[in-house]
Amino acid sequence: MTEKLEPSLPVSTLRPARPPRATDLNAWVMAGVLATMWAILALLPATRAVFLTEGNIATLLTQSAVLLVVAVGMTMVIVVRGIDLSVGAGVALTGVVAALAQIKFGLPAPVAIAAAIGVGAAIGAWHGFWVGWLGVPAFVVTLAGFKAFRGGALVLSDAKGLSPMNDDFAVLASHVPSSATWIAVLVALAAGVGLTLRDAQRRKAFALSPVGARIIGLRIAGQVLLAGLLLAVFGRRGVPVPVLVAAAVALWGVFVTKRTRFGRHLYAIGGNPEAARLSGIDVKKTTMGVYIILGVLTAIAGVLLAARVNGVTPGSQGQLLELDAVTAVVIGGTSLAGGRGSVVGTVLGTLVFATLANGMNHLRVDSNWQLICTGLILLTAVLIDVLSKGRRS
Repeated sequence: MTEKLEPSLPVSTLRPARPPRATDLNAWVMAGVLATMWAILALLPATRAVFLTEGNIATLLTQSAVLLVVAVGMTMVIVVRGIDLSVGAGVALTGVVAALAQIKFGLPAPVAIAAAIGVGAAIGAWHGFWVGWLGVPAFVVTLAGFKAFRGGALVLSDAKGLSPMNDDFAVLASHVPSSATWIAVLVALAAGVGLTLRDAQRRKAFALSPVGARIIGLRIAGQVLLAGLLLAVFGRRGVPVPVLVAAAVALWGVFVTKRTRFGRHLYAIGGNPEAARLSGIDVKKTTMGVYIILGVLTAIAGVLLAARVNGVTPGSQGQLLELDAVTAVVIGGTSLAGGRGSVVGTVLGTLVFATLANGMNHLRVDSNWQLICTGLILLTAVLIDVLSKGRRS
């Protein structure tokens, strides 16, 4: 008697639901929206004199750094049809761990940061176990974390604020020298242009549909424009460390999702978990991995925020960050149904979200109305995703 084997599908057939050119189009649309918003805010009488100044753009990018770090991990989680409602509480808990290591135990900054990252990885593994191995819905698991981790932060800190951090921790809130900023930006630009040209050559070598010269030109022009913006804003006084860390996390996220087997597995699982399993992908292990990644990035965000405010307020640190992260990811084109989205879109979505907040502050919009606007923006982004999914069907 022979055993009946389950059918298998080649991993190469399990590609993201959205083709590369459509992803490029979505990114350019988002870039156009961002440019339009900047132009409007630069022309409005109430913001004309302040919005496009070097100081304000630097502030905007610095304030969005923590959100971007979390949003990159949230993108990967949402791509596999998951979600994490506990990242705000996780930021508070990991920040408290770092602050206790510094203030109570007098440990150096590297040890405090490592302790926080270890706690973040443990949080991610806990979520991944419940979601990946036990099959409990991610909404329920991370909602429990939303309560428990905030409570843990309050218990560890005795419900008291912890400050100030030691002097060596302040490096995370400092600036990189101007010369190092120029080198980093130019090296990143050269690497981006090189990879763009290499991809076009590889597609031609493997007899795949070629990328047109216009598309290649647009990609390179976008990279040059971004590099020029960074140098115009930070070239004279140096880039803030949080912005540098956020940029490094974003580049890493683009690399992982576009150029690694793990990244292809994320889209395969999000597109069809059962087909991904039959193709040989370890869905449980991949799910565990993606939640650990988000946990680590949450910890990095926690220590960046603790350095920026020079302490931790456990009851409010990171509050509503999960809502902001999901909003930025969805604005950037990632589908809540899974299997579709990009880190590049998330970067642009984060900048759009940060621009809205920055613009409303300059326009003196009441903070309560800002919360209402944030909710409406999220609802609108989800509606657009649902309508576009209906058109594709």
